Amino acid sequence: MKKRVSLLTVLSVLVIISMMTVGLVAAAPNPGNGSTDIRVMNTNTNLSASAAQVIVDYYNTSGTVERSVHYNVPSLGSHDFLASASGLGDGFNGAAVISSDQQLASVAYIHWTGGQSHDGTTAAAYNGFSTGATTMYCASLAARPAQSSKIAIQNADTGSASVKVHFYDRSGNEWTGGPINKTIPQGASKVVDLSTLNLPTTTPPGDGWLGSVKVESTNSKKIAAVVTLFWNDFSSAYNCVPSGTTTLNFPDVKRRYIHNTWAQYGGNIVQNLSTSPAHIHAHWVNRSGTELYSFDDTIPAMSSHGYNTRWDANTPNPSALFTALGDDAQIGLKITSDQPLAGVYNSLTVSGSNKRASSYIAEGAGSTHLFFPAAYRLKAGSAFTKFSALLVYNPGTTAATVTLHWYDQSGTEKYSFSDTIPGGSSHGYNTRYGANVPNPTALYNALGDNFKGAVYVSSTALVVGLSNTNYADQQATYNAFGQ
Repeated sequence: MKKRVSLLTVLSVLVIISMMTVGLVAAAPNPGNGSTDIRVMNTNTNLSASAAQVIVDYYNTSGTVERSVHYNVPSLGSHDFLASASGLGDGFNGAAVISSDQQLASVAYIHWTGGQSHDGTTAAAYNGFSTGATTMYCASLAARPAQSSKIAIQNADTGSASVKVHFYDRSGNEWTGGPINKTIPQGASKVVDLSTLNLPTTTPPGDGWLGSVKVESTNSKKIAAVVTLFWNDFSSAYNCVPSGTTTLNFPDVKRRYIHNTWAQYGGNIVQNLSTSPAHIHAHWVNRSGTELYSFDDTIPAMSSHGYNTRWDANTPNPSALFTALGDDAQIGLKITSDQPLAGVYNSLTVSGSNKRASSYIAEGAGSTHLFFPAAYRLKAGSAFTKFSALLVYNPGTTAATVTLHWYDQSGTEKYSFSDTIPGGSSHGYNTRYGANVPNPTALYNALGDNFKGAVYVSSTALVVGLSNTNYADQQATYNAFGQ
């Protein structure tokens, strides 16, 4: 889980696409024109403290600051740095660095319009980085006619960063056409578009390339990286990670085949960061923590395996898994290993006209304090335009008592409640449907129908968190920030 920003330390946020055309090649999905909005939360829990002085510097690809925007954010308050209010010109492509005198968390929301999806719009979200690292691992990438990826790499250090990008297929074979070399000025970012690389066809999938990436700085400069995934009808994004863990938790996994029609499914992509094979054990559990199925697998060195709830992928006995999960499963997955791993879950909703995708990174042990910088309950008349579905997962064996505090953007607490999550279980807190909220009506009345704010969660045991931001026809997921 991403750490909060230390005092006087910059929080680096990759702005992958801001007011520009994506420009993927004809054989790849085209999401259209993109813009990126940034939500910043002041995570100082001392409500009597002075407001955080926040500065956002927008860097172009040459490493020059094109615009600086300032705002004071109160304790546990939040603020939106919108692309439309940034003063940047159309066609800007670059990165942002956020600095403050207090601790921050942030989320970037990307919105595309005019693309080839059913209504021309898609969305995605990813977390800001509190610091960079000399190596970044990205578990899930593709270069296929109906699915492609881009990697944005930011220099989070001083001076220019020299970077190599290594590509590995699902069998651990490094692409002989690589690595790709990049020189990135201070504060700037460079993008690698997989649809332009002529990567070889692999099995799976048989119609293009699937694999993982290792990004390394060869001159010890710290970097950060984000992957954006594009399909014909939807898009998603996730953070690459600087290191791995021997336990991965995927708290929100779906397999929903309703009335002979696929509604939701997803792929759990697990990357072996070691130069030795990883022997993994996969535990599939329901929301109450009861194991439904398990299997063992070996992931080759420096490669990734996918365990999909619809397609066979790399699952050793997929039909047995599908039977055990059933056709209306909202579940969790825990992976244990003898080698360090990284993981990404790609969720696809494919029924009707509301096609959407989202991604999140798998977490390790968790934290006792979670921060959700962006939470919503917005309506236009009687129709919801945006709402939030928070999920808190307890990966331990003993119950966790969690308290959720809901703050508007001024830092005023609007509502709070406590809940108990059994060991191995997850609970959802939804601003539209309630889910495990003890008194949903009270929450709705307290937030009203024009709520934009943030949520702070304290817990008696280690927990991990996800936030699904739901629009009328889109979805974007980010990981909670933990401490």
